[in-house]
Amino acid sequence: MAVRKIKNIYSGYFQKSKVFLHPALGHKRGSSVTPIETFLTWKDMISLSDMKLVCIHHLRNDDEFMFFEQEHLLNHPLFEDFKEIGDNKAAYIFNFESHAEDFGHVVNGRYSKLSQDLKNKIRDFYGASTANYAFIDSYLYPENYFEAYAELLTVNPADIPSMANLLNEVGELCNKPDLEKETLKMSVKVLDFNN
Repeated sequence: MAVRKIKNIYSGYFQKSKVFLHPALGHKRGSSVTPIETFLTWKDMISLSDMKLVCIHHLRNDDEFMFFEQEHLLNHPLFEDFKEIGDNKAAYIFNFESHAEDFGHVVNGRYSKLSQDLKNKIRDFYGASTANYAFIDSYLYPENYFEAYAELLTVNPADIPSMANLLNEVGELCNKPDLEKETLKMSVKVLDFNN
């Protein structure tokens, strides 16, 4: 596939778990049943060593969500647990132990080292026609983009080769996960059976 043109560098933070792990579940992008957010850990409940992906969804009773929940969440081979967290939201927890190497690469910010299978799922999830595809592709295959990023990072064109070499030494074009932002801090909803 041809390398896409990068016109600027994405500087904001985005959930690495959502971009690099959620596509492993095989869900389709853009539907109304995509998760609100995803997390690598859950305060006082799930640590990085547990290798879980926590997906937060709005709880809904419409046919579309109920079908999706039954077929693609609760019956997913990686599904492990469900917890209601309040505000009509729930956490669906997926076990990534069978994808331990890829999970470790995401946690450590080594996106270029992800398995080809996961890279293909990520690329399929985002689709070549989307605005973010070039960014995603540059994170998965940074060696194809070092010079383009070097051009964007330098003012003086004479500095482009040294910047490209520096980027090559670093090896990645996307920052590591911010583990504070990748931690769910909501509590499990306590059901009151007295009412």
